Amino acid sequence: MKLRILGSIFLSSTLLLAACGNDEKSSSDVVKDLQSDAKKVESYHTDNQVEIAPKGQEAQKVKIGMDVDKKQTAKLDMDQAGQKMQIYVQGKKMLAQTQGQWIDLSSEVKNMDIDSSLDQLNYEKYAKSLSAFKDAESKKVDNGYQLTYNIKDKKDFTKLANASGNKKQLQQFEKQIDKVSGKAVLNVNKKNQISSYKLNAKLSKGKQSANLKSNIKYTKLNKVDEIKIPDEAKKAKKIEDIQKGASNKAS
Repeated sequence: MKLRILGSIFLSSTLLLAACGNDEKSSSDVVKDLQSDAKKVESYHTDNQVEIAPKGQEAQKVKIGMDVDKKQTAKLDMDQAGQKMQIYVQGKKMLAQTQGQWIDLSSEVKNMDIDSSLDQLNYEKYAKSLSAFKDAESKKVDNGYQLTYNIKDKKDFTKLANASGNKKQLQQFEKQIDKVSGKAVLNVNKKNQISSYKLNAKLSKGKQSANLKSNIKYTKLNKVDEIKIPDEAKKAKKIEDIQKGASNKAS
C-alpha cells in the first residue's frame, strides 16, 4: 500500500513538473511571439550605442536616442565623436540641426542611405530582423526571456545581420572581414516586447582586428506623446541651396 501511495505521489509530482516545464517557451516561440506582436507597438523610445575599437587605435563611438510617436514622426539625438546633431523625420521630410543651424536634408535621404539606417531603428522592422535568434539558447528570467546567440564564425555573424535589410553594408562587411567571434544577447519581456539587445564581437582580417560593441534598449513602448517639429526647424534651408551658395562663394 505504501509503495502504491509513494508511486502515486511520484507520478503526480512528475506530471506537475512536466506541466510547469511546458510554460517555458523555446527560442523559436519567443521570437515568433515577439515578431507577431511587434505591430502592436505604435510608439517607443530607443537608445542605440555602437562602439568600434580597432586594435591599437582609439575607439569610435556613436550614440543615438530616438523617440517615435503613433504617427511615425521621429526625433533623433545623435552624438558621434562629440559632434551632436538633432534630427526630425516626418514621412519623406528630414530636418537636421547641427552647430545651431537647421538644414533640410529631405533631398539627400536616398543618397545618404538614411532610409535603411532608420529602418534598423524602427521597432517592428527591427523585430522582424531578429529571426536568427530562433536558433539561440533560451533562458527564462524574472522579467521574460533571455536569448543568447553564439557567434563562432563569419557565417554565424552573416546570418545574424542578413535580415537587417542593409545589403550594402553587409556586402561591404563580407569583403573586409575574414573572422568573427562573440555573442549577441536579446532580452524579451513578458509582453513579448524587446527590452534590450547587446552584441559583443571581435572582427579580424589578417593581422588587423577590432572589437565591436552594440547596445540597444527599447523603453516607453506605446507611451510616447505626439512629436511636434519646432517652428525654427520648419524654416530650415535646403541642403542643395546651402551647397550652391557655398560653391558660388568659393568661385
